[in-house]
Amino acid sequence: MTKLRLMFFNLLFISIFLSSYAYAAFNEIGIGARPLGLGGAFVALADDSNATNYNAAGLSYITDIHISATHAQRFNGLVSHNTIVGIIPLGGFGTLGANFGFLTEDSDIYREQTIRLSYARTIIKQFGLGINLKRLGTSYDKTNEFVAENLYFTNTSSSAFSLDLGLLAKPFNSLSIGVSAENIVPVDVSISETHTDTVPMNIRAGIAYSLESIAEMSAQGAAISNLLRGTIITFEVTSRDGDISTSTGVEMWVNNTIGIRGGFGRNNSGNSATTFSLGGSAILPISGTAFQLDYGIQLLTGDFQNNTTQRFSVNLQF
Repeated sequence: MTKLRLMFFNLLFISIFLSSYAYAAFNEIGIGARPLGLGGAFVALADDSNATNYNAAGLSYITDIHISATHAQRFNGLVSHNTIVGIIPLGGFGTLGANFGFLTEDSDIYREQTIRLSYARTIIKQFGLGINLKRLGTSYDKTNEFVAENLYFTNTSSSAFSLDLGLLAKPFNSLSIGVSAENIVPVDVSISETHTDTVPMNIRAGIAYSLESIAEMSAQGAAISNLLRGTIITFEVTSRDGDISTSTGVEMWVNNTIGIRGGFGRNNSGNSATTFSLGGSAILPISGTAFQLDYGIQLLTGDFQNNTTQRFSVNLQF
């Protein structure tokens, strides 16, 4: 291991276990390039495979098979996060989903694995419920000198199970309201007998509003009306371990094939940070299959200004 990588891991280790305000195991980093471009405000939208992470209830309104994959980089590439998601609608029986996530850091010493199995269905047309059963696992390279000689490591791996619950209400055609509670079963993924590493509950609540109804009432030209029909505004409030953050995003589709989006977020905890997000999409119809490419980038200020995040996603819709 190079000295640079060892130094990075030492700093990462300190931030994970010795700082109450910094990075922690299973920190909420999200998935998907599209939600990132919206600043993370996705709980009330949740209309694609990313719903398995943000709000499982959104799966109840998905009528096509989805297969997607995302590659994300954090801390300027020192941390990577990869996910694979599959969704299968079952008609009147609801919708099933599976999500596999893997986080690694540059020296390949620390890993996180998340497996979600999702189920959702509508109770009435305007109201959907969803649930995730998930397994959270962490592991360290026990052959690494730093790990082998550190008395902190009673074990080099840990795993536990938890649950997420979500609901999505659509009282009007243009409005949706989403709420989700993640990690509602407290779990400890610590690898030390002298410390605990409890994954905190994460609660999201938000709204999403489509400008389609405004387009129908607009007296503007066809180009403006079409742009309004493809525009969605989202807003979300998130609470995690006492920290409150807000985010908002705008998405615009041009001719249903090119999407552009932007987002803004604010963490209102003691270690405040402001986020700015940009993203884009392109949909390529291939033999009845919608092939979608997404990109998102998020820039942070304040205490986390070096935590630039980029995500690349591919989604197939059958």
